Amino acid sequence: MIGLIDMAIVYTPDPTTGAYTVVDKASLPCRLAVVAVAGVDPGPGRVELVDERRLLWGPDYAMPITAQVEIEGARWNVEAGSLAAVRGPDGSIAYRRAKVIKAV
Repeated sequence: MIGLIDMAIVYTPDPTTGAYTVVDKASLPCRLAVVAVAGVDPGPGRVELVDERRLLWGPDYAMPITAQVEIEGARWNVEAGSLAAVRGPDGSIAYRRAKVIKAV
């Protein structure tokens, strides 16, 4: 996939503490894309978009359902139910994506 300009570390929760400390993938080429805010009414909804991004990565890695990614020192929580595999015209997976929210 063209444009995977970022590198992520993928963490899963520690089974005893629940903290995102278990490395599932140490080096995932990806892209952290800004969500467009054009056409969004001013107010709380627009403010929430500031902490939201789209994470895109190649077809070969299946992101865990419960995961957190670190990109350039910032942590992002993968939103449950947002994982998607985007297919190309030939039916094969072209890339994967998920909605991520900035971790506090």
